[in-house]
Amino acid sequence: MGVNYMVVAMDPTQQMIDAEAFLQAAQRRWPGCQAVVEDPATHISDATVVSPPDAPPFSVIHFPDNRFITTDAHPQVAAEIAAWIRSLHPDPSLVLWYTDEGFTGHTVLTPGITPTQIDHQWVDHRDHDPYTEYPQYVY
Repeated sequence: MGVNYMVVAMDPTQQMIDAEAFLQAAQRRWPGCQAVVEDPATHISDATVVSPPDAPPFSVIHFPDNRFITTDAHPQVAAEIAAWIRSLHPDPSLVLWYTDEGFTGHTVLTPGITPTQIDHQWVDHRDHDPYTEYPQYVY
């Protein structure tokens, strides 16, 4: 399984939840999922959740710096995962972006955002260059 989409804390001074809190929240969200603690000394990630057997196959991966969470889910499921991740972080000052592996676009994840809003608020980077429009986040 690879990376299709990710949620990123865009401000380098901000962080999302740690691996332990991520795994606990995932087990509440997807009962029956496989929750794996990984050693960052031997893996690039520190925690992975694999969908329960009765769900479409996907994984959600947490990274040790607490700034990235990725998924290989199909687009609609990935948007649902992104909305769930945002719901775990109610602080409106935390800047979270949902983007794809090619960084071809993004959606700013605001508190309370829905999967449908994530799809509809997608900003195409061919039309809006993030390097000029968001220099504080993209460097």
